[in-house]
Amino acid sequence: MSKANIHLLRGDDLYSVALAVKTITISLGADYDAAMNTSRLDGKFASFEDLQTALTTLPFFGSNRLVMVDNALAKIDKASQEKFLKLLDATPGSTHAIFQVEDHRKWRKDANGSWIQLWETLSPTHWLVKWIAAHENAEIIDLALPDEKSMDSWVAAEAKRLGGSFEPEAARELARHTGNDTGIASQEISKLLMFVDFKRAVNVKDVIECVSVEGSADVFVMLDELVEGRIAQAQSLMRRLLESTPAEAIIGAVIHRFRQLIQVREALDAREDLKVLVERKVLFGNQVGKYSTAARRFSMSQLIGIYDRLLKMDVQSKTSSVGLDTNLEMLVMELG
Repeated sequence: MSKANIHLLRGDDLYSVALAVKTITISLGADYDAAMNTSRLDGKFASFEDLQTALTTLPFFGSNRLVMVDNALAKIDKASQEKFLKLLDATPGSTHAIFQVEDHRKWRKDANGSWIQLWETLSPTHWLVKWIAAHENAEIIDLALPDEKSMDSWVAAEAKRLGGSFEPEAARELARHTGNDTGIASQEISKLLMFVDFKRAVNVKDVIECVSVEGSADVFVMLDELVEGRIAQAQSLMRRLLESTPAEAIIGAVIHRFRQLIQVREALDAREDLKVLVERKVLFGNQVGKYSTAARRFSMSQLIGIYDRLLKMDVQSKTSSVGLDTNLEMLVMELG
């Protein structure tokens, strides 16, 4: 187990981020009193003084304190970097600080023309990454979404973590339905393991029989109508789906489709051959024409705006009284 008390969670796999936070919390031991010794801040809104108080306060009635900071670098500009690092140096060992920074890995060609993945923000030359490398009490935990081509391996590993197993072909079939959305994939894995009662490996037939609406033909048809601009048909299909399917299941498929379109639009803007996306398992070969046509209907800023709105809708459905089904129907109308 790591002896670090400064933890930087770098990546865009929010499901794995939640697991990492849980693992760190469990490691604090039985005398960690969460009610007395936990602070959670959002870097977009917390002041430096808020952060300083949270990090330097000693634990009450226990040996450890936990401070979680979302969007950790949102307000740390060049002028405040030195002050922030001095605060990290002054953080007592009894405080476990979890700094979450959403970062993304992008494919780039190196000097030899080979494709490599690099972090967009927290690269090896970033000031915080260099500070962590020089301190034994600090660590970086990388939590990038898996490439879709390696998602079947992720499915197999997650099933093993949960105490079950998948046949290789079943893992590939589930990955085909969920893409690299690890949150949805984990839900499906749990459901399938319970379906076989953890007594045998999940097979392809199980996946086809039990996989959720994200993989159903009706959802794919509705999404095609939506992104290709046939709004009346998309509205009708969405309404029909919502009558028989939980909205929470439908939004996962919508989020996944717009994430794919963002990657297609990015490749189009960079004048890349879209075969690259097939090689990376973002798309299947027979989807290139249809998805490129759909992506050209939107600018990159429009796609990012829609994607951000979908994520906010998902969060809002869990924290307010606004119905997700209503939000989904409104989104379809507004895209017309």
